[in-house]
Amino acid sequence: MTSVGPFAPYVVLHDFLEEGEVAALLDYSLTNEQAFQRSRTRGGIDPAYRVSSCLRDMGALKKPIRQKIIDALPRLVAGLHMRSFQYSRTEMELVAHGDGAFYKIHVDTSQNRPADKTQRVVSCVYYFNALPKAFSGGALRMFPFGGAHPGERFIDIPPDHNTLLAFPSFAPHEVRPVSCPSRRFTDSRFAINCWIRCDKPSALSSITVD
Repeated sequence: MTSVGPFAPYVVLHDFLEEGEVAALLDYSLTNEQAFQRSRTRGGIDPAYRVSSCLRDMGALKKPIRQKIIDALPRLVAGLHMRSFQYSRTEMELVAHGDGAFYKIHVDTSQNRPADKTQRVVSCVYYFNALPKAFSGGALRMFPFGGAHPGERFIDIPPDHNTLLAFPSFAPHEVRPVSCPSRRFTDSRFAINCWIRCDKPSALSSITVD
């Protein structure tokens, strides 16, 4: 039997963006609905493993939102019990989870390729949605190390509107299924995924878990 270890630390920041910024982000998402494409993993499109739609081009909104996340990085690093590190670059994508969408258990470092000179260290998810909220589910479920099995312990973090969640990129997690009865794109669970990368070897070894 696999030994179940501790949970990785995580940080939640509420009211992360100003109301006008959130409105602009939602408007951009809805205006570009047709540009969203089926989400992929390293293995390609697999509807048994991940169902959502993704948009890499965030237009003029990318730079200010990225800067807000970078500005918050010292606070996030402290909350994740990491030593300070110099980040190399970021990855960002806009994701919509509609009715029935999900993402089965994975770790974000699985997207690192041997040829990469950098690797993902901190994973950030910024949640937003149209109001009033018209979906349920969609929590990010974190598992303890060695405990990603049915019946084991887990922590569910709700996708609260205008909230930023950060956790170590090696932490096992999944996106729980979303229920959106209207099936309208505007009622989706929207999120920005942002990965902070640093040069190898990374700060991952400096993270402590409780």
